[in-house]
Amino acid sequence: MNVLAILKDFTFRCKSVFENTTTKMSKRFLNWLILTIRTVALIPGKVNFTRLSRYGGRTAKTFASNFKTSVDWMKVNIGMAQDCFGPADDMAVAIDPSFISKAGRLTYGIGRFWSGVAQRVKRGLEIMAIGAISLSKHTCVMLGAVQSPNFRTLESEKQMSMLDWYVALVRSKATEMLSLTDILVADAFFSKYEFVNEVIGMGFRFVGRLRANSYLRYLAIPDSSAPRRRGRKKKYGEKVDFSNLDMSVFTSFIYEDSKGNKKRCHTAVIHSRALKRDIRIVVCPVENAEPLLYFSTDTNMRPEKIIGFYRTRFQIEFGIRDAKQFTGLQSQQTRDREWLDFAFNLSFTALNVCKEVIIRIFR
Repeated sequence: MNVLAILKDFTFRCKSVFENTTTKMSKRFLNWLILTIRTVALIPGKVNFTRLSRYGGRTAKTFASNFKTSVDWMKVNIGMAQDCFGPADDMAVAIDPSFISKAGRLTYGIGRFWSGVAQRVKRGLEIMAIGAISLSKHTCVMLGAVQSPNFRTLESEKQMSMLDWYVALVRSKATEMLSLTDILVADAFFSKYEFVNEVIGMGFRFVGRLRANSYLRYLAIPDSSAPRRRGRKKKYGEKVDFSNLDMSVFTSFIYEDSKGNKKRCHTAVIHSRALKRDIRIVVCPVENAEPLLYFSTDTNMRPEKIIGFYRTRFQIEFGIRDAKQFTGLQSQQTRDREWLDFAFNLSFTALNVCKEVIIRIFR
C-alpha cells in the first residue's frame, strides 16, 4: 500500500468516526478537524500552532481559534471503542494520572505533580487519562483526558484533596463509561476506601491491587456444634498471613498469561479492613519477593479475569507513551485551559485512528 492510499484510508476512517457519533458539528469544522487529526498524526517533532500551520495549510490563527471549540471527545472515542472491540469482548475502563512536562508560570493548572518516570515530584501539568481496555484483544482505546487542577487551588478554593477531585471526575464521566462497561480498573493508589466506596455507589465494579502488608481477615465460619453465647456472632476470623495461607479457605488455580506462561495462584473471599467490605482476593506468589495481591469488589468475578483486567490496564500507559512520542501530547505550546483540553484529547483521538489504520494495513 502506497502513501496516498494510506492517507485516503486515514481520512475515510476519520470521517466515519465522526459521522457515526451523535456529536453535532458543522461540515466546515468537521473538514478542518479531519485535516488537523491527519496533520497531527503525520508531522514529525513538536505539535504546536506554528508547525500545524506549516504542514496543515491553514494559518496559526485558524488553528488557535478552532481549538476553543467544544467537542464531546468521550462520545467520539467510545464509538470508536465499540467498533474496535465489539459487544462480546470483555471490556473495562481504566484510569491513570499522567505527568505532562510544561514550563512557564501562567499556564493553567501548572504545579507540582508526581512523575512516575522520574519517581519524584516535578513541576508541570497532570492529566487523568481514561481508556477502554479489552481482554481478548489485549489493547486499549483512549477515551479522553481531563486536566488535573493545581493541588493548592483545590485546597484553597474548593477544599478538596486530589483524591476527592478524582472521585468527582469519575462521577462526571460515569454515564458515558457505564454505557461501555461497569468494570473500572486503576492502580494501587486508588485502592482506598474514599475512592472505592464512591465508585461502587456510582454502579461500578472495581478491580485494583493491594499492598502486600494490607490488613485482611478471613470470614468467620459458623460452628453449629459450639454452645450459644450472648452478644453478636463473630463476623471475622484471623488476619491473613500470606506466607502461610489457610488452604481450607483459599482455592488454587493455574493462571496462564497471553504469552503462555503458567503460574499457580490462590483466591478467596475475605474482608478488607481498610476498604470496609468483603472482596475477592487473588494472591500471586513471586519468587524471593512479596506476593502480588489483586482484588475485585465483585466477589463473584472469576480470579483469572481479575488478574487479566489489572495486567491489561498497563495498555493505557502504552497509549500515553505513544501519544507523547507520536501525536504531540506533551509538546503543545499553549497555556489556555480550553486550548490545552482540546490538544490533549486531539492527541489521543489521532492516536486511536492511527492504531486502527495500522492494524488494517498489517492485518
